[in-house]
Amino acid sequence: MEFGDDRNHYLRDTWRDANMICGVVPINPSSNGLWPSQKLPDPIANIEFWNYMFPHVEIIFLIVTVLWQFFHFFLKPLGMTRFTSHMLTGILLSKSFLKENTPARNFISSEDYKETLFGLVGACSYMMFWFLMGVKMDLGLIRSTGRKAIAIGVSSVLLSIMVCAFIFSFILKDVGTKKGEPVMDPFEIILIYLIQCLSSFPVIGNLLFELKLQNSELGRLAMSSAVISDFSTSILSSVLVFLKELKDERTRLGSVFIGDVIVGNRPMKRAGTVMFFVLFAIYIFRPLMFFIVKRTPSGRPVKNFYVYAIIILVFGSAILADWCKQNIFVGPFILGLAVPHGPPLGSAVVQKFESVVFGTLLPFFVATSAEEVDTSILKSWIDLKSISILVSISFLVKFALTTLPAFLYGVPINDCIALSLIMSFKGIFEFGGYAYGYQRGTLRPVTFTVLSLYILVNSAIIPPILRRIYDPSRMYAGYEKRNMLHMKPNSELRILSCIYRTDDIRPVINLLEATCPSRENPVATYVLHLMELVGQASPVLISHRLQTRKSENTSYNSENVVVSFEQFHKDYFGSVFVSTYTALSIPKMMHGDICMLALNNTTSLIILPFHQTWSADGSAIVSDSKMIRKLNKSVLDMSPCSVGIFVYRSSIGRRTIKETAINFSSYQVCMLFLGGKDDREALTLARRMARDSRINVTVVSLVSSEQISKQIADWDRILDLELLRDAKSSAVAGGHIAFSEEVVNDASQTSELLKSIANEYELFIVGRGKGRKSVFTEGLEEWSEFEELGIIGDLLSSQDFNCQASVLVIQQQQQMI
Repeated sequence: MEFGDDRNHYLRDTWRDANMICGVVPINPSSNGLWPSQKLPDPIANIEFWNYMFPHVEIIFLIVTVLWQFFHFFLKPLGMTRFTSHMLTGILLSKSFLKENTPARNFISSEDYKETLFGLVGACSYMMFWFLMGVKMDLGLIRSTGRKAIAIGVSSVLLSIMVCAFIFSFILKDVGTKKGEPVMDPFEIILIYLIQCLSSFPVIGNLLFELKLQNSELGRLAMSSAVISDFSTSILSSVLVFLKELKDERTRLGSVFIGDVIVGNRPMKRAGTVMFFVLFAIYIFRPLMFFIVKRTPSGRPVKNFYVYAIIILVFGSAILADWCKQNIFVGPFILGLAVPHGPPLGSAVVQKFESVVFGTLLPFFVATSAEEVDTSILKSWIDLKSISILVSISFLVKFALTTLPAFLYGVPINDCIALSLIMSFKGIFEFGGYAYGYQRGTLRPVTFTVLSLYILVNSAIIPPILRRIYDPSRMYAGYEKRNMLHMKPNSELRILSCIYRTDDIRPVINLLEATCPSRENPVATYVLHLMELVGQASPVLISHRLQTRKSENTSYNSENVVVSFEQFHKDYFGSVFVSTYTALSIPKMMHGDICMLALNNTTSLIILPFHQTWSADGSAIVSDSKMIRKLNKSVLDMSPCSVGIFVYRSSIGRRTIKETAINFSSYQVCMLFLGGKDDREALTLARRMARDSRINVTVVSLVSSEQISKQIADWDRILDLELLRDAKSSAVAGGHIAFSEEVVNDASQTSELLKSIANEYELFIVGRGKGRKSVFTEGLEEWSEFEELGIIGDLLSSQDFNCQASVLVIQQQQQMI
């Protein structure tokens, strides 16, 4: 130990792997404030506050955050992702724009902190990013992955690596040479095409999330393929690292052969440590996580002590991975996989750290890693040509070997191209890999600069192209007629019933009972319990009928839904088929799960609970969810079949259908018919309800004096009259349906009519009538509060109208032009 000058500091030398690191100890990281109260005798203490470690780094954090948010503000409307803004920020602060020995460059890239604090913060950022992505990853994607995703995942990565290795070893073996002399190191060439052929789940998951494609069929296929490729490449890289360590150990000892390696050798110790850590994560750490979940009361957050203990283990796993000669993110990623995703534990970890990692730390890591990008050194044509050939050939090989298996499995060609672009997207993982290679000396500065610029261009071009060539909404297009009006007689009525809250269960079951399920007219109901996705990257669709997730479902709180609808199935055994699902997704993308399930099961009707709920006496609003309202409107716009929004009023004394049978009375339903395709669809449902002896249906048809006198008969009116004629004949035949015709000439008379009958029925069925111009409602649209209910539905549901009946608003399937 050697002491320094009159500052009373000392220097300590540390040697590791023949490298000497010197530092001043103790370091004073904090300044004395912006306006120190008094001058200190030590001149070092009176320097500018920004030259101290913490203020210095905080200012750089601020600069990076402001710059990337500024770039993202302008680039987001163009379809680019946040990573592109991070890269632009890093390049703006790099040697390309801030020249050496300038004040700005010296401040951004301070040699005092570059190798210590900057490197430490960058490593922690990258490590936490991989841990959080491990927490978000759904291991069930591997268990439920089909042959299509496995073939695409293996072909796009492993097969691509093999083909590239063959091309650059035999066909284009002169790449990276000049007049027969090597310009590029062989390991440099291998690292370039190896990383180019990889597909990282965190990168692809973030891309799909920002493009809002994770709920689409293509998005699910891409994520499943990325999970397969990630695991296969992780195993391959671990084996290669072990073999390299074994080779180095053999060279060091000189006389030790692979078959005679003793247990005490370092490679064997490290390989054994890695295996032990994986077993620890599977058989000790993961059961402990489920123990924590079990100890957490339902609906209560996980204790902070558990979250912080997990983070401590994460940092310890990074140190262990570094000792085992693995990348530091391997340990945190394995622990992240072992943490049960979703609520309550996975969501608690993600909610606590996601904002700071993705909003501050990760941009800092990208910016500090990109500061070595220097476009002024791009002067050699041989270097540019060699690197461009490596990158281009690798991209084309990966693109082709992703497109080919997808096409062979029947994926449309446009979707094959979109899938190949997704799998070829480059982000934080590839950039981090190249930055790590540059720091280790495997990549030269010119190579790192060209590859960084390529990643920037790749991340800037692919997302806008994907937005242009792939629209996930088109898969819900109603090219076939999936509605109740065009169903064959006595065919099975397929209904998708959505449950947002436990309060929706009983009303939805009561409505399904009203559809008159019988052996002659069976009902198949697909129940979808929708829950917000928190702490998980992949949206999850769980089939409780198939019992695909027995061990991890306990935290999803779908038990009440499953039990209630199973009882409904037993009550109507032979007449009702029930299949229950739970969907975990972000609110903006929940409509994708609803539409996809309706499309896959060829349903004719989707039932959506209204976003407002009322008190027990039906007089006051208890809850009002803007998220549910936005979701309902999205489903109305994109649904592949007819949709019904159910406004339930739980008024005291209001009877269910079962209770009417017990009391030998009838459940009163009123169908208001104004005309149009939505009203025809609503009338079709009302006529089906009238088959039930427990239900009395009254059809009230509104006609104007002009319609009676002039006998107006456009095509829509002809269809209306045909359907009304059938309803009248049913009423004459003595069924459980009554028909009445009311003359109404303006909106005020419509309002008076509705007020007069508002409390005579338990349920009103109306058509939405979007865009309908009618004398019955002219002027009322200006007072309409909820456009998704239509004018009549909104009027009946209005709190000022004092209607205590429930309302079902029907929209017929919208045909795509």
